[in-house]
Amino acid sequence: MSDTSLTLQSLIERLRENYPDVVAFRIKRDGDYVDFTRGEVAQRAAALGALLASLGVQPGDRVGLLSDNQPEWGMAYLSIVGHGMTAVPIDRLLKPGEYQRILEDSCARAIIVSGGFIEDVRKIKDSLPNLEHILHLEDTVHQEQNGVAPDYVADPDDLAVLIYTSGTTGQPKGVMLSHKNIMSNVVSCTQSISFSRGDNFLSVLPMHHTFECTAGFLAPIYEGATVTYVGSLKSRDIIDTMRDTQATIMLAVPLLYEKMHAGILRKIKTQPPHLKTILNLSMGVVKVAEKFNKKIGHAVFRSLREKGGFGSIRFFISGAAALPPEVAQGFERLGMVILQGYGLTETSPVVSVNRFGSPKHDSVGPVISGVEVKVLNPDETGVGELMFRGDNVMLGYYNNTEATEEVLKDGWLYTGDSGWVDEDGHIHIAGRLKNVIVTKAGKNIYPEEIEGELILSPYIAEVLVFGAVKASSGEEYVKAIVVPDYEYLEQENMDTDEAFLTTLLDQEIRERCANLADYKRVKEFELRKEEFPKTSTRKIKRFLLQQQTQ
Repeated sequence: MSDTSLTLQSLIERLRENYPDVVAFRIKRDGDYVDFTRGEVAQRAAALGALLASLGVQPGDRVGLLSDNQPEWGMAYLSIVGHGMTAVPIDRLLKPGEYQRILEDSCARAIIVSGGFIEDVRKIKDSLPNLEHILHLEDTVHQEQNGVAPDYVADPDDLAVLIYTSGTTGQPKGVMLSHKNIMSNVVSCTQSISFSRGDNFLSVLPMHHTFECTAGFLAPIYEGATVTYVGSLKSRDIIDTMRDTQATIMLAVPLLYEKMHAGILRKIKTQPPHLKTILNLSMGVVKVAEKFNKKIGHAVFRSLREKGGFGSIRFFISGAAALPPEVAQGFERLGMVILQGYGLTETSPVVSVNRFGSPKHDSVGPVISGVEVKVLNPDETGVGELMFRGDNVMLGYYNNTEATEEVLKDGWLYTGDSGWVDEDGHIHIAGRLKNVIVTKAGKNIYPEEIEGELILSPYIAEVLVFGAVKASSGEEYVKAIVVPDYEYLEQENMDTDEAFLTTLLDQEIRERCANLADYKRVKEFELRKEEFPKTSTRKIKRFLLQQQTQ
């Protein structure tokens, strides 16, 4: 028999037995913060499991979970996976037709839904013959249940979660994650990142996403930390909650950190002249100290961080997309640490992360414990396809043997991401193999590298780089679609007329591309007025844009 400690059922036991009076979840409601202790979370999860069993839902059955971010989401998740059923977390940003397809494909027998979505689910129920029960999340979690939960002992290899990928490159697939996949990743995360029972995680990412679920929900409660939920993604709400609850750690995607950093710099620019002079001089001192490998921003900008609401933060964690190194360095100069990591839904999800005290801002860190990395068919620069192996690698894609066999071979997951591993064991991501642009001379161009240069412009809010083809010669060249940062332009009292913007951005793109080899430079660009369609973790849905431009 496998190690039963590598089950999500064992996590519920930890809640019940280890520090049951410590706060597990916190959220602000009607102006006041509401706390849920570890013991209370375990009790409510058990009660909901008993309710599901009383309705005839059995171990092995699929149960959908559709809700806003809140403590009840976590309780429902634990009730499902802790009693042998398979959780099917659904992105709250999807439309009813989209989650109808997920419920249909997964053959879900029940779904637990928060109030705002329940009418949408009821409308599609008749088209889902397998769906027998729709449970209102807030009502069922807070009801007293007298039933008996199923007598079930989890095996680490049992299917725990069926999660449908967010689909940046096409049709979503159902990723099958076992108890061992998830719990091995939870344990490795707690070993690789320094946090403890006294920490307070600020939760801003969607909980259905594996990054937030594993690293921002399961790992904290495994270790006895608290998770505080933010009411919205508005910067003011995030910072207010951070200050109110003395948050120490936050997980987020690069776009949020980029906006936070830009907001801090804008705030500095609006200070009175004497204060702005002091801040600029202080930053100069910090940059000089950098040349001597001294990091003094933590001491120099202590009062600035406290006034800004960041005083209690020990570090940030970034994942789900590439973080511009300049943003991480900018935070570091202000005395704040961002640890960039990397992972995939198929790896539960974390495979690597920078370590506290020795981060490399241009890398996603070394692998976490229990994970192996290999570079397939490296070119002369060492870049090849990244492959990973470990207990966190998925069981496969649900009802899709062909897709599974494409990416899983001899225990190795072929990621489709290109990159290399440096002499210190730090992994560097070049880009998606499917996005690569190949010149006639055989040179590989990774759009993500070019996007990383262009996004540094204050005039550019978003950018997508891809390969376009010359009709006359069939040769591929680099093209960009650019979304101007209208907020910044208006703040600077600059013209937003299309002709002016075209001239301005043409010059800006040329200057930013000067850091790149000639063959990588943008040859053509077009303006886009609205932001790009994105997944729930703010990654651009490239396949939609590429379809439109073909």
